[in-house]
Amino acid sequence: MPLRLTQAEVIERTALLPAFPRVIRGVLDSLDDENASTSGLVHLLQQDPVIAGRVIALASSAAVSMRPGAAVHGLAGATSMIGLAKVREIVLNVGVAEFARDSQMSSYFWEHSAAVGVAAQELARNSHLSLDYALIAGLLHDIGQLWIARFYPLEFKAVHELVAAGEISIIKAEQSYFGADHCWIGSVIAEHWGLPAAVVAAINFHHQPEEGLSETLVSVVHVAEVLSNALDLTQRRDNQVAYLSAPACEVLGLDWDSDMNFLFAKIEARTEHACAVFRH
Repeated sequence: MPLRLTQAEVIERTALLPAFPRVIRGVLDSLDDENASTSGLVHLLQQDPVIAGRVIALASSAAVSMRPGAAVHGLAGATSMIGLAKVREIVLNVGVAEFARDSQMSSYFWEHSAAVGVAAQELARNSHLSLDYALIAGLLHDIGQLWIARFYPLEFKAVHELVAAGEISIIKAEQSYFGADHCWIGSVIAEHWGLPAAVVAAINFHHQPEEGLSETLVSVVHVAEVLSNALDLTQRRDNQVAYLSAPACEVLGLDWDSDMNFLFAKIEARTEHACAVFRH
């Protein structure tokens, strides 16, 4: 007899997951603040010295690659050298990577998530959307799978064996076992964490974008995941190319008959660097 997961159970058990970094919510909240500044970001990071240390190290590396011999002294120095937007991106990547360390999910899971985050950013850039929203939506688009794996490991394994055998889609398999799918579970978690509504919608509808076309970020994350699989960005053993929604492509103004090699090359080049954050 299939389970019937409820919103209450998802929220209750989410408290047993690793603590979600407050610095991520702080960064996303600051995007709508016209008065947001470097000092505000510094204050956020002072509350999480582990993330702050990694951010400064990565910012230093980025700065040196841009200006050989450059020295970075603290976050303010890093920001002045590589820019507030780049530092925010590093904060979001590192914040999720720290969460990933205690998540008990395979590196394949997080590298795929990083690849989708990169692809989502590049698609969002062309659609003039927030790159930070796109990155965090891509990084967390499969957070519902993490929840299932943590609390229902046997069923999680059974679902993925069915999908790997090509017998059924992951959405139908999850719904047959749980009465819900990882997209809905992920959206409940994201909303509980206080993430922006656009991010919640992108997580909820990334496999069924036609249900959320009014929110452009939904189409961005859907296409980003398809691209990450089609380009085999992380060389996953269980990689499968899902269907590509024509309405989602239309929302983003994508014309696959045009030369997309520059976009693909940029996504591929950035993915390896993004995945490295989750391997340390």
